[in-house]
Amino acid sequence: MPQPAIAALLREHFVGLASDCDAPEDPVVALGMEHLADAMMLPFVMVVDGQGEFLAGSHGAVRPDRFQEVLEELTEGRKNPPPTA
Repeated sequence: MPQPAIAALLREHFVGLASDCDAPEDPVVALGMEHLADAMMLPFVMVVDGQGEFLAGSHGAVRPDRFQEVLEELTEGRKNPPPTA
């Protein structure tokens, strides 16, 4: 992650998980279909809590400042911030 502030947020508060878009796991597909059904452009990003509850998500290019804002809102406990697009 080239932006130090975003890298620090991710390192301190989040756990990354990659899923192969050509063969995604069933729970990943289910979350995507429910919350990002209109997503058409990679990357697809979903933020979920420890119980697998969807908190935020995006698809396609996202401005770094907006991505950072969403991560900060999530670390402050605000669930479902506005889309990052």
